[in-house]
Amino acid sequence: MKINNNIQALNAYRNLYQNQMKTSKNLEKLSSGLRINRAADDAAGLAISEKMRSQIRGLKQAERNALDGISLMQTSEGAMQEVHAMLQRMRELAVQAANDTNTEYDRDQIQKEIDQLKLEIDSISEKTEFNTRKLLDGNSAVLTTFNAGDNDINIKNFPKVNDANIKSGNYQVVIGDVIQSVTITQPAGGLDSATDIFITDFGSDDGSNMKLGEYTVLIREYDDSNSPATARIEILDPDGLSIGSSVVEVGEEDGNGDPIFTDISGISVNTSKIGGNGTVKAKIEAQATITLNEGSGAQVNPIRASATLVSNNGVFRHGGVEYSFRGDIEEGSLDFTVTNNALSFQIGPNTNQNVLIDIPRMDVVTLGIENLSVMTNADANEAIFLLDKAINILSDARAKLGAVQNRLEHTINNLQITHENLTAAESRIRDADMALEMTEFTRNNILNQSATAMLAQANQLPQGVLQLLQ
Repeated sequence: MKINNNIQALNAYRNLYQNQMKTSKNLEKLSSGLRINRAADDAAGLAISEKMRSQIRGLKQAERNALDGISLMQTSEGAMQEVHAMLQRMRELAVQAANDTNTEYDRDQIQKEIDQLKLEIDSISEKTEFNTRKLLDGNSAVLTTFNAGDNDINIKNFPKVNDANIKSGNYQVVIGDVIQSVTITQPAGGLDSATDIFITDFGSDDGSNMKLGEYTVLIREYDDSNSPATARIEILDPDGLSIGSSVVEVGEEDGNGDPIFTDISGISVNTSKIGGNGTVKAKIEAQATITLNEGSGAQVNPIRASATLVSNNGVFRHGGVEYSFRGDIEEGSLDFTVTNNALSFQIGPNTNQNVLIDIPRMDVVTLGIENLSVMTNADANEAIFLLDKAINILSDARAKLGAVQNRLEHTINNLQITHENLTAAESRIRDADMALEMTEFTRNNILNQSATAMLAQANQLPQGVLQLLQ
């Protein structure tokens, strides 16, 4: 028998210590609700779950960001709605002023209200804010500029950037292989071929006043009682405005049997094919090969593949940029500068998961009504035309904001679904199974009590030595 080393007591103590450690961990997990409270509990699980926690918190913040973005756009769109109401009122006034029952004094009173509405439109453009950020003054727009003397391609207005992701810098557009593209959308009076109607001086300076789009050729007063037959032809431009009319001889070819083309207000019409009255519609556009380069001069880098496109009402859309032309479009290149002030909404948990929104300036200059006048019948009719264009500009901007709002609503739904699923995945790694932990705690608690009792018994074993002293 030995008394210096009580092996049984040491064994009982070791088991008691291990049981207490296990019980301590059970209590920690039960009190925190977490299976992993420190890296030692599950090193790999901790690393994975911490990455998931970053994503989860980022997703929740991205959801709030998207909601704030919607609020900003609703503020902008609400201001535009009021501008729309003023434009509609101005158009109503212009229609009123176009009536010659009004005297000069009457028109002057109408002009006063129009002038005040114009001032209010400018005021809204300058003062509309969200969180002190001005929204409609151009500071949230994507702007383009170029040197007017370098306009070799005869572009109309400035290039318009539709893709807010285009970064600020210098760009070059190259226009090549320009030809006229004609489609007869409504044949009549014998005119049914794409070669029957076209812009006379297409691609030259003389075509600068000719709009691209759908022209209407009105063939009226056809008379074949004499030889040659005659008809009155009137041309309406793509805006529906008459650009001129003429009585011409029709139905006869030249001495060589070739068709005869008659120029009427800049539009050539194959009058030799006309055999009756009718209304012809011809969509006259430009076809060209367009290339978008980044940089200027000799240091350019193509950022969009070349594409052969047909314009739509004189507008080419390529590489996120719109280019507007009239009938004097020419081959060549144009360097222009983009200044991108678009707002960036962070709608994802990671780097560069954002959406860029540009909100155009909405003053009377941008809307094209800064010189609006209704002081004469002609001025009032011109005002109606200009206000229609301004309403379309504003409608386009509002529609764009509305589309982005709908997009962000879907973004929010996706963020919520992703947040839910990722939280469930993180929970499976990090959270404790309370039923299992309680079962193990009960087991370890009983073992603690048993081990304590056995340690007490083991401590009593060396007392047997005392029996040898009797």
